[in-house]
Amino acid sequence: MEIKQAQNQASWDNWLKVNSQNTPFSQSFEWGEILLSEGEEIERLTVVEGENVAAEAQVVYKPLPFGWQYAFCPKGMVVSESRIENQESRIYETLINYLQNKKCIFFRVEPNHLSIINDSKFLIHQSIDINPRTTAILNLQQTDEALLDAMRKNTRYSIRFAGKQNLVVKEEKNLAVFWDLLQQTAKHDNFTTHVKKHYEAIFNFNSIYQLTAFKDDIAIATAVFVGFGNTFTYLFAASDYKRHQLLAPYLLQWEAIKLGQKLGYKYYDFFGIAPRMKGVKSKEKGISEHEYDERHSYAGITRFKLGFGGEVKEFPGTFDVVINKNKYLIYKFLRIIRRWF
Repeated sequence: MEIKQAQNQASWDNWLKVNSQNTPFSQSFEWGEILLSEGEEIERLTVVEGENVAAEAQVVYKPLPFGWQYAFCPKGMVVSESRIENQESRIYETLINYLQNKKCIFFRVEPNHLSIINDSKFLIHQSIDINPRTTAILNLQQTDEALLDAMRKNTRYSIRFAGKQNLVVKEEKNLAVFWDLLQQTAKHDNFTTHVKKHYEAIFNFNSIYQLTAFKDDIAIATAVFVGFGNTFTYLFAASDYKRHQLLAPYLLQWEAIKLGQKLGYKYYDFFGIAPRMKGVKSKEKGISEHEYDERHSYAGITRFKLGFGGEVKEFPGTFDVVINKNKYLIYKFLRIIRRWF
């Protein structure tokens, strides 16, 4: 096996679409272009055996003290299904050898499968999740009636209530509207946003969609989505809390689901809910109940998102594959010291 750098967008994306059921947008060629526009250092690496691609990994190189660095592969690497059981250790071994030559001290991954974690050839350390490990996936290959029927009763009510408030939903990218509502939401909910240039970079690409709800020509809620492969993903949203009684976010989600269908996507990914504590099946038809820590920072959005139905999916999480053990231990120690101060 050997490592090759990919340059062709069509070949890169097509392989991902064939080899990943819910294709991760963060591994798409265009998302890499977004990162490059923000000044990130990335490489698109293919693990090749003969004429066949065994895996793809779009990695972001992150600098560390002492001139060290690590490589992060968000929602990846993506390994061909036929290779997972028998040859995965060889695939990772090939990639890690390459990253070692790049002077990386560890490789941070978010795998879809557990076998790498049990592979004794690697020292594995579970890290704090970077991207959410748990999400809800809605199958869009259904009629509107079936989708509504699978929702919780109060979610259906909220959609219908919002639909009677003379709200106008527009599909258009407008960074100024999003940024203004995001500042209001961040102030109300007490969280820190990315800098404006981060969102500007995202808005510049074709795979990004924005829906905004207006009341009397005033924007009161907005949401941003990304489409890639067979999946339409909900990225982030913002709203005017003073107009929360109009329930515009419910209407936006419903319109986003229909937009995903219209664009030909098979799945709608709510992209992030609180991780499972203990799972049980709901008696309500089509709804997966999901027990989670009510103190989790995602608790509020989890209640909101699960109301729309869908299947809860939980992935293993974020892991560091250690390349240089001694330097990695120093890195972890410095992280602990930093938290103390």
